[in-house]
Amino acid sequence: MKKIIVLLVNVFSIVAFAQEKPFEGEIVYETFEHVSDFIKNSSNFSYFNGVHKIRLILKGDKMHMIDETTKIHSIADGAVPLYTEYCELTQKGMYRDDRSIEVQRILAPRDIYSFGDLCRLVSNTFSQKDEEKTILDHPCKLYEGDICRNMMDDQTYSIKAYVSDIVAPAGYKWNLLGLEIPGIALKWRMKLNIGHISTYLMKGGEISIYTEADVVKIIPREVSDEEFVVPSNYKIVSGMNGFATLRYQKEVKKKLKAQGILGENGDIVGDNSNKTTGVHYQTDEEWDF
Repeated sequence: MKKIIVLLVNVFSIVAFAQEKPFEGEIVYETFEHVSDFIKNSSNFSYFNGVHKIRLILKGDKMHMIDETTKIHSIADGAVPLYTEYCELTQKGMYRDDRSIEVQRILAPRDIYSFGDLCRLVSNTFSQKDEEKTILDHPCKLYEGDICRNMMDDQTYSIKAYVSDIVAPAGYKWNLLGLEIPGIALKWRMKLNIGHISTYLMKGGEISIYTEADVVKIIPREVSDEEFVVPSNYKIVSGMNGFATLRYQKEVKKKLKAQGILGENGDIVGDNSNKTTGVHYQTDEEWDF
């Protein structure tokens, strides 16, 4: 009888361990993204309004996000730390090291430093709610709330996410700008709208961001470390070099327009104008949240 009890305890322990093991493999999802012209024309980020088809490769501290629409890759390694973006069409990119990398963690629930400036966490109401939903056969819990950060002015990010029971690896936070959730989100949305800003150093403009995403496929598999290596023949410049970054962005946009991926206004065109997973860029009342 004792042997049977010991055996059952061991079996339950193995099952529990398997359930708690962080995900390794691919997450395929679609996003709809819309930012104001001021942000879209910034030299520090690659924002293209419209629908993006994305493949996310995860393993431990590492993340490799492949935008199949724009051919832009983002590779992050939290253990280093290092964040690199590059484009297949230009074979060029930019990287951020520990001096500027925090700008990729704007939703982290703590104070951060962006390019040496303290960006204080003002408030954080993002938390788990009572609502649940099943997505792709996975039970999901709704997380919702606002994260307010001071970056020259207070900026409030409104976030909703259906978080699955698939345990998120450490590198997954890079995909959600440092947002801390225990599992992989199978549906999420982020909004920021702080109106017009200007400083004595720049003309300024409207600051607004809207992103929504739906996971369409989950592929557990063994991932090789080689899948997180930036191609050695690509020219990668420092994100701290404003002129080099600006040249990189201009070349990317020029290539995307030449390929017919972007229109003259810099937005994604063609078949990528429609997200297959449902309503996008709508009010809260039109979501099934």
